Amino acid sequence: MNCRAIWLAIVLGWNLSQMALAAGSKRRPSVSLKSRDLSSKDKETEKKSQPPREASYAALLGINIPHPLDLGIGLLQPKGTSYLLSVGYLNLDVKPGNKAKDIAISLTHIEARYRTEPYERHPIFLQLALGYQQLFLKGTRSTSFGQDQITIQTDVKGKMRVDSLYYTPKVGMIKHLNNGLTLSWGFGFMIPAYVRSSFEATITGDPLIDDLIRELEAYKATKRDLERVGKRVGQVGLPVLDIIELAYRF
Repeated sequence: MNCRAIWLAIVLGWNLSQMALAAGSKRRPSVSLKSRDLSSKDKETEKKSQPPREASYAALLGINIPHPLDLGIGLLQPKGTSYLLSVGYLNLDVKPGNKAKDIAISLTHIEARYRTEPYERHPIFLQLALGYQQLFLKGTRSTSFGQDQITIQTDVKGKMRVDSLYYTPKVGMIKHLNNGLTLSWGFGFMIPAYVRSSFEATITGDPLIDDLIRELEAYKATKRDLERVGKRVGQVGLPVLDIIELAYRF
């Protein structure tokens, strides 16, 4: 009888353990389904909190150095590849005093940009821009020359034009908002690839007198001053600082 009771207890215990295992296996899918539901809801919430990832057209407004104001359009894709086109214009009048006067500077540029955001979790962008820049520098300098005890006072008006092709590598930070607005800041270096410059002067309108004045030191000094400033802007690489750039995705 004792052996029989022991055998029955073993069989009963085995059956109970099997029933418990079966019951546990039946309950597991319900738990996993709940966890799946929760994870899917979390993913949906996270997806709604992030801006759309598809590419869309955008309008740009940028404030930077050396181009104070840029306007542009492009195809902007958050966390992807963007293609942008921008133009800028600057007109500045300078009153240096002394013998130089009425100096005017105008700067126009247009550039195409290729931008990528390579990191999923970091707000960093890399950009390469190719552009064309045109600089006009106009100035007037009062001068006098004498010949045969006759002194003539006149103004020498010079104009420097510098055309250049350039490329600008840039790195920066970017933030895409759910309302369609994109903010970015960046730093790069503008490297001239091709530069062409020219200088013209208008003095009295008389060819003989103008040729004579062009040999004067005052005329040569005006030319050197204009060429020096023109080379700094058009022929020398410049750092580029994006103070802020705003883009609105449609």
